[in-house]
Amino acid sequence: MTSPPVTIAIVGGGGTGVLAACHLRRALGRAARILLIEKRRGLGRGRAYSTADPSHLLNVRVANMSAFPSDPDHFLRWLQINGPELGVDAPTRYCFVPRRVYGDYLASLVADSRYPALEIVCDECVDAEERDGGVRLSLASGSVIDAEYCILATGNDGRPAKLGGASISAWAPEALDNLASDATVLIIGAGLTMIDTVLTLTRTGHRGRIVAVSRRGLLPSAHRDVTAWPLEPAEVPCGAPVSRLLRWIRAHVAECEARGGDWRSVVDALRPHTRALWTAMSSDARRRFLRHARPWWDVHRHRMAPAVAHTVHRLLDEGRLEIRAGRVLECRRSGGRMRVAYRARGAAAAEWLTVDRVIESIGLVDDPRHIDNPLVQALLSRGLARPDALGIGLDVTDVCSLVRASGEAGSRIFAIGPQSRARFWEIVAIPDIRLQCAELAAQFASTLPAAASLLDRVRNPVP
Repeated sequence: MTSPPVTIAIVGGGGTGVLAACHLRRALGRAARILLIEKRRGLGRGRAYSTADPSHLLNVRVANMSAFPSDPDHFLRWLQINGPELGVDAPTRYCFVPRRVYGDYLASLVADSRYPALEIVCDECVDAEERDGGVRLSLASGSVIDAEYCILATGNDGRPAKLGGASISAWAPEALDNLASDATVLIIGAGLTMIDTVLTLTRTGHRGRIVAVSRRGLLPSAHRDVTAWPLEPAEVPCGAPVSRLLRWIRAHVAECEARGGDWRSVVDALRPHTRALWTAMSSDARRRFLRHARPWWDVHRHRMAPAVAHTVHRLLDEGRLEIRAGRVLECRRSGGRMRVAYRARGAAAAEWLTVDRVIESIGLVDDPRHIDNPLVQALLSRGLARPDALGIGLDVTDVCSLVRASGEAGSRIFAIGPQSRARFWEIVAIPDIRLQCAELAAQFASTLPAAASLLDRVRNPVP
């Protein structure tokens, strides 16, 4: 007798949720009923791929953006068929396409008729409660959904502006509204979100001065077409102190460059090993990395597409864009403009800047206690989830099961993608998320169709 299908509800219909849904229905077929809960109409977009600006390119080459790690050219083949209609002619494995095009690709995966249909629920999930044999999900509309399992795939949350009404978040839709073409703009932050803001300003005809201030004044590096440096797993010093690890990386970079290579080859070679490196670190070592090395790692690891880098460096050369190391101390309105107190890194005294708009572009919220997500807040308040010890994500096991406030691992609610960064660290980009989704789907496939509990596969962490 055939077992009835098990219901798996995925909360979040952005890139992470769509990848999870596609891998699950490929792995489980009709053994599972997959529900995808997303309050927005467009699937596969999320924060990253909802931009309509054609100058916002992927930060990863086409060769590494397939939804399926076992089929690395899946995205390239899709582009070869659909790219010309979307403004992408003659795509190659190394090209960097607009992010909106990748959103179209993800949306096409949902519509793939070769696999059981996904059930799309256009609503917001605001609460979850574990019950015998499953999870009850409450929606903003007042409806409820009963499922055997729930997967939290809500992606990234942008930081709200912290300077009150004097500034605006770069994530706000109105951030660049009613801005004169010659306006002076101050952007707090110098990462990839700042670069998106600068690209949009440039594309829409802005010709004024742009000043970006961040604590270290570091600008993301640019991609180059390089070959990964040969690196055997046994060579990687997992568990070594952060200082020794950094010396080891620098030694490999020096050797690579002495042979005519590029530091990017070494950083790219580390990618398959970052999870093992992070897992082997003690809590103290992870804190040291986050405090001292993370900004340097980010600008070398998360890089700009070459065309984007060309635009940014042209603006720097022309003096229209300035990158400053320092900290914004105060922002106040003055006669229709903004007066901003800013202290340069290493300076004793502050200086004042007069600008027309202040845009905060300081990245994403790490600590789940501070994100504006009703479901995450409900899980925390119910004790069904807890922040990790470093406050950079939800605490999950190595199979993505949420850890409860008691320290016990649950068996019904999972978190994937950026929400699981505390366990896996490098889990914010598609190449890592797709692998995590494939592993989770295989995990379900090994326990279904018998619909046995996943509890035996969960490793309980120490409370």
